[in-house]
Amino acid sequence: MIAAERHEAVLRELRLRGTLAVSEFAGRLGVSPITLRRDLQILQDAGELTRVHGGAVPVRRPATGEPLPQNTYGRRSRQQLAAAFGLAPAGATPSVVATIGMIVPTRHYYYAGTIEGAQTAARLAGVRLVLAVSDYDETEEIRLFRRMLRLGTDGVLITPSRSGLEHSPVRDLVESSPVPVTVLERVWDFPARSRVVDSVRSDHRVGAELAVRHLAGLGHRRAGLWTFGNPHVGEIRSGFETEARRAGFELHRPVFGEGHRDWNTTDLTRNVRRYLQEALAAGVTALLVHPDELALRMSQVALEAGVRVPGDLSIVAYDDETAGLGEHPLTAIAPPKQEIGFAAVDACLRAIAHHGPTTPDFPAQRIRLLPTLRVRASTTPPSTLSTGPRSVTRASTDRLSRGLRPAPAHRPGPSSAPAPAAPPRPGPHR
Repeated sequence: MIAAERHEAVLRELRLRGTLAVSEFAGRLGVSPITLRRDLQILQDAGELTRVHGGAVPVRRPATGEPLPQNTYGRRSRQQLAAAFGLAPAGATPSVVATIGMIVPTRHYYYAGTIEGAQTAARLAGVRLVLAVSDYDETEEIRLFRRMLRLGTDGVLITPSRSGLEHSPVRDLVESSPVPVTVLERVWDFPARSRVVDSVRSDHRVGAELAVRHLAGLGHRRAGLWTFGNPHVGEIRSGFETEARRAGFELHRPVFGEGHRDWNTTDLTRNVRRYLQEALAAGVTALLVHPDELALRMSQVALEAGVRVPGDLSIVAYDDETAGLGEHPLTAIAPPKQEIGFAAVDACLRAIAHHGPTTPDFPAQRIRLLPTLRVRASTTPPSTLSTGPRSVTRASTDRLSRGLRPAPAHRPGPSSAPAPAAPPRPGPHR
């Protein structure tokens, strides 16, 4: 190892751990203690570190007087947080203590909050965050992961594009990574093959359970869940069905959904109308709908069909990105999106601080943060009026049926241009 490489390794060690012992670090570099002491003297003369008995510490630089950042996570300075992670001694003012790559499927909708939370934690801790977007493409996220490693990042945060990763190449890549990896918002409870990987995610089972308890507390006894096309469907459905059985619900399982022969790949509103007709005919008085876009569309179609929301049908949305913006602001389950990003940087930094050939690894972490219920105007006790759900259902399903009838065929005249085809609408995914 040449001198420049040794100097870089010394400064990196001080940034990450805040102290360096000559006897231990010389062995890690494969050089003699005398050589390492000479390196420390050169770096001290350059103002890069301070030698102490048996080793070195970072230079104590004067505070800049920069005000502490204001945010929802408290007034903690960069110095305090870095010291708490063991990345710098108390009182020191580190520059960049580490560089962490972050790979997400999209920077919009759900993940905008997750990115914001990660940025907040990175800013507080003096971490450089490098963001990349995979666009829900597994091949692209593998390429981006390898690029993060080539860039020399100290750790990587990744949200794989899909669930069901037990036999995927992404799992192989993550578990063989030479730097710590934290997986966000995906179930990662696989048996360890090489090393256990940290994960931070929302507990979507608990989120669905919260929705059922809320509806049960209002007196609903027949409810349904409608969701499709994203990696959290399995967790939400499991939590919903388990809690529904516990609450004594009559659970409506939809016949119509994604994959049905009548499913329309270009007209989401038509799909919503068809499902709503089925749910009302089955006597459903409450729905959990995931994600927000689907829930808002459900509320809109119901109101247009003469269904009173919430009088005849209570609706709970899942995600709470836009649920509060509808004609009737929707009660919603809100996963802790910003906190997921913040906690992921926290977990990754701890792993980085304890990552080294002679340092015991920090215990692997499985962090699950709980969603919260935000009650708004779309949920009330079920209607008990004499013209209540049964008669409303008949009238409303008639309106919905009329909306499902195909439009009469258009016969263009000599000068008529054919109507443009509707653009395809992708299903919701996260």
